Amino acid sequence: MALHKSMKVAFVWVGIAFVALISATAVTIRYASEGYTGPIEKEYYEKGLNYEKAILEQKNMLAEGYSFDGVLFSKEPKLEKGKNPIRILFLKSGFAIENAKLEIQLERSATDLWNKTIPLKEDSGHPGTYSGTLDFAESGPWILNVKGEVGGKTLRRTFEVEIP
Repeated sequence: MALHKSMKVAFVWVGIAFVALISATAVTIRYASEGYTGPIEKEYYEKGLNYEKAILEQKNMLAEGYSFDGVLFSKEPKLEKGKNPIRILFLKSGFAIENAKLEIQLERSATDLWNKTIPLKEDSGHPGTYSGTLDFAESGPWILNVKGEVGGKTLRRTFEVEIP
């Protein structure tokens, strides 16, 4: 028994749709596999498990007088597309902290293409002052995560800047 012409046409269209669906899935998997960069914060799982502890640590550090200072923390920091030298003071009760470890994580909310971590170096001429260079590849909103470690404690500050 032969199939009617309309049934043959319907099977051809179903076959074409099936091949298109399989092809689109293969392309999607290929792009997803090539573009994966992993999490920017390596200890994200542990941080999630210790969320309450991390919040308490931040509150305790702020209560003890730990803070960051510098032009970067003003209401409207003067940052522009390209390289921007920065200086940050890491303070405890108004006094500079020496020999700490500071870093800044740059993030773009729409993509992780330009996400990077910039370690800051202590200025030998100005103890407690840490400097580095932020490189903004594109205009628009950027998220900055400043992290300072001293004596096993970590102070974090996250904020968004608009690059013209």
